[in-house]
Amino acid sequence: MLARTEPPHPGSPGRASPRHIARWCAEQGWYVHPLAPGLKIPPANCARCRETIAGQPNPDYIPHKVEECRCIEAGRHCHGVRAATTNLALIDQWWDENPKYGIGVAAGPSNLLIVDLDLHQSTPPDPEKILPGLDLPEDLDPHTIRSGLDALALLCSLRRAPLLTDSPETFSVRTPSGGLHLWYAVAEGSQWCMDGRGRLGWQIDIRADRSYAVAPGTCTRDGRYVPEGTCRRPAPLPRWLANDLARVGLKRRTPLRRPLSRLDLPDFAAGRGYVATAVREELNAVAACHSGRNDQLNRSAFSLGQLVGAGLLDRDDVHQALTEAAQAAGIDPNEVKAQSTIRRAIDAGARVPRRIGAPT
Repeated sequence: MLARTEPPHPGSPGRASPRHIARWCAEQGWYVHPLAPGLKIPPANCARCRETIAGQPNPDYIPHKVEECRCIEAGRHCHGVRAATTNLALIDQWWDENPKYGIGVAAGPSNLLIVDLDLHQSTPPDPEKILPGLDLPEDLDPHTIRSGLDALALLCSLRRAPLLTDSPETFSVRTPSGGLHLWYAVAEGSQWCMDGRGRLGWQIDIRADRSYAVAPGTCTRDGRYVPEGTCRRPAPLPRWLANDLARVGLKRRTPLRRPLSRLDLPDFAAGRGYVATAVREELNAVAACHSGRNDQLNRSAFSLGQLVGAGLLDRDDVHQALTEAAQAAGIDPNEVKAQSTIRRAIDAGARVPRRIGAPT
């Protein structure tokens, strides 16, 4: 079993170091990336990845597609959210580089949808912009809607649903401005669209897909992001809220393909031999799986178990490697079901060993 980072301060990640918080987030299956110290944006890319510097063309820039960036493959954090990872060694490397980095949590890869409720001081909007597409109560005074929290409370009332901001029963983060982020778990993160235009409601933004949320404990020039209440796990997205998000066009019919998780392969997966190749293929299949993860874990553990039975691999090494690959796919390494699947499938495979001769 992997050693787990102790939970941040009892009830508050806000008092732990950024590295500690980043590791804790990763162990929840949330993909993290650095934020520039004191800011809500990622650090600047390296010279080869920046088209301009100080508004001037960058002579060192090498044109390339972001998804093909060699910096990301090399374990650097260029391109922010696209480099997000759950790899603890990589996280240690990034926060060794600058212990003052803040923490961003990539929504899509983490299978999260974050409802961002703003509290900006501004004039209330026209009534039709408070909850676009919905008929409001005739006796509603628009001047009572002063923030995203008020707009969401009105939506809850119209749907006869519990007030989501009243003692939130999901992981929630209070922003320096007094706004609130409600974190929800979704089955497929890339199925949902990010939105900063308030399509669901006035001063209500949606962090999803390739957008990110600021992790609690991150301190910016405006103040610190702190957890709200005692709940530390994202609750499933309420069905009625999912229906409203789909109503305003924030759900895709075909989810985007989940990016391949970065995985540190064990030493026995190195080389070109049959065994090493088989190990790499099975571990990468588990790490990259975005649906039917337990089934894939079972198939891969059985396949590698056959090599254990043939005396070509060590049982404990295989169990550890599969646990880490499953964690890269977002499975809690301490999950009883996953550990049982790995153990039983390795044992089953070992009973029918693969006959391929000595390892190369």
